[in-house]
Amino acid sequence: MFNSQVLDVVIGLVFIYLLYSLLVTIIQEMIATVFNFRAKILQRAIVRMLEDDDKFKDRFSGLTKLFRTNGNISGKQSVSYDFYNHPLIKFLGEKQHKPPSYIDKETFSKVLIDLLRGEGVGPDDHMKPLIQKALNEKKINWGTSDINELTLSYLRSVWADAEGDVTKFKESLEKWFDETMERATGWYKRHTQFILFFVGLAIAILFNVNTIEIARKLEKDPKLREQLIQQADAFAKAHPDLDKMVWMQKDEILKAQKESQVFDTVRNKQSVIKSVPSKLDSLMAYQDSLFRRADSLFKSDIKKSNDILGLGWQRTEGYSFNLQYVLKSMLGWLLTALALSLGAPFWFDLLNKLMKLRNAVVKTTSEEQQK
Repeated sequence: MFNSQVLDVVIGLVFIYLLYSLLVTIIQEMIATVFNFRAKILQRAIVRMLEDDDKFKDRFSGLTKLFRTNGNISGKQSVSYDFYNHPLIKFLGEKQHKPPSYIDKETFSKVLIDLLRGEGVGPDDHMKPLIQKALNEKKINWGTSDINELTLSYLRSVWADAEGDVTKFKESLEKWFDETMERATGWYKRHTQFILFFVGLAIAILFNVNTIEIARKLEKDPKLREQLIQQADAFAKAHPDLDKMVWMQKDEILKAQKESQVFDTVRNKQSVIKSVPSKLDSLMAYQDSLFRRADSLFKSDIKKSNDILGLGWQRTEGYSFNLQYVLKSMLGWLLTALALSLGAPFWFDLLNKLMKLRNAVVKTTSEEQQK
């Protein structure tokens, strides 16, 4: 039979990881919002597509300066600047000089085709010769920037495959954008996990969340285990859609940003942009909601679990903050930080599975005892 004591200890640890990873996720989201990480990763992806590989790192490191100047990078204007200075992109940013956190594939292809064909194109003008001219002269018609060789080679290849059909060319650009955004999502996840680890380590030390000590307490005290199991069960039942509450906020933000601008696109005419109120009035309002979530989580569930386990510096038995204590606790804090870096979705899913397994074990044990 499966050892229910071991299972209870594991569930207790998983529940603690879930609570604190929720807190860490909220803090990470605050950091990402304040420093506009999503916009920077998107910038990196766009520059990666439109600029030369050899100059990519230098260009990316100067992006902040780029959007506060006349677009001069390395002594010449760049296609990246012209892309971000296009009205469709420029007005997606919440504030002046702040690039957007979200661009959809249709907007990307529209802007890139505009850069190739040029400004002031009338409804009766044919785009095909204008795009061909830009590719032949290696220079966009919207502005004066040269197209770098690698991007030019790709655009010429796609244009040839489309046989000069602008619609097919547009579809190929959108596919290119989607593929790049998939890689950019990986960049963001790695970036986020890095932040989660260090925020998790800070939280582990600040609240003295020592994995080894928690496991020891749960193993020794059946009453403690039962109390924490009851809290975990109540928490899981009270938040059946928890996976859509915190970490799905990213999609909600991106959707709100997208819907904060209405694009009235008329074929072969310049788009008209109309601003409408955003679902999130501002990033400050979103930050305030994150603070409220963190405060509520800490004052309710985290405080309760801390009281049960006696976590925190004030309640630590034989506490003496010195080098010896720090070295003794560091392994437990590191284990906690590593666990928290896995993210709240992982622990929420695992907790639900373990609770179902425990219920099945308890039911089987009860039936055997009745026999």
